[in-house]
Amino acid sequence: MTTRRDAIRLGAGATLGAMLGAGGASPALAQRMTPLAALTERQFHQGTAKVLARSDRLAIPSYRFGIVMRSGIAATGNSGSTTVEATADLVGVDAAMLRRIAHEAFSDFVAKIRATGRTVIGWNEITASAGFARIEQTPDPFLKKPFADARTVALVSPEYLPLVSTHMDAPLSDKSPFSLGNWRAINAISADLKCLVMIPTIVLDFAALTGSGHKVYGAAAGVGVQPGLYLVPQFTQFRFFHAKIALAGDGGLLALQDRVAVGQAGTLVKTSDFNNRDEIERWNSYVRSMAWWNEPNMAGPARPTLAYSYSSYQYRVDPAQFTAACLDAARAVNTVYAGVVNANRPA
Repeated sequence: MTTRRDAIRLGAGATLGAMLGAGGASPALAQRMTPLAALTERQFHQGTAKVLARSDRLAIPSYRFGIVMRSGIAATGNSGSTTVEATADLVGVDAAMLRRIAHEAFSDFVAKIRATGRTVIGWNEITASAGFARIEQTPDPFLKKPFADARTVALVSPEYLPLVSTHMDAPLSDKSPFSLGNWRAINAISADLKCLVMIPTIVLDFAALTGSGHKVYGAAAGVGVQPGLYLVPQFTQFRFFHAKIALAGDGGLLALQDRVAVGQAGTLVKTSDFNNRDEIERWNSYVRSMAWWNEPNMAGPARPTLAYSYSSYQYRVDPAQFTAACLDAARAVNTVYAGVVNANRPA
């Protein structure tokens, strides 16, 4: 039986129900949001871009295109006694579709690089180099759920290119921090062909998830799901390498810093919702009614010790709309990549 002491301790406006629709915490976006039309090199962190001026000859042995297939977020309050969790899945895409998108995105990238006047080395010459034979290819498609990250990412390459990962591509890599084989193979390509080696990566997410975080003293918690396509910070990056010997060389990086809003490509549908709202509302109604005071011997409802809400969503895409949005994003990113290449030319 609930005691008067318990009721007073919770208070008449018991906050166990706060996160379940009674005015709980407001989720906040974790990253800044930039519209795709405003994307420039300012949204990228640039590391040693001057390496791009080492050679006029460019080799592109791989082009990595990724999409988040599953995501999730959780928030807690009052040391975990208030819990909210949402998971979401991307529905309506397959590996063949992603490879076709990657192929068109890669073709656009090569065209933009050639438009800068730089020489793009042919595929036959790349594959004939001793360094290329030493590359250990990543299985395509490659699925990876990074450590301490709720997202699961699918990476593919264009239809006729290998998917290449190095230890520096973590967390979206199948190589350990001590696996230097592909890095040395890329350096060997650069040394063999006297060229600069470039590997772009573009990754998109299908939802911007928001949360109020994990609070020890605050009783309220909240999460939100904002559907759409977004370029993923840090995962979207451009690596380039130059070496005179296979053992070691120099490299540079462009890494996206802001979340970039691309647009809509489908519909978000809630597929399940498991919570104890009714249990909490019965308790709140009992406390608000003052029955615990007016009828102290009355058998009231059991006091909930945990407030929870678990929801599942699907982002169901329209294939044509999804393809168009992904290509819009890839072309915008390719324009930035090519612009940085053009701005760092050999003397």
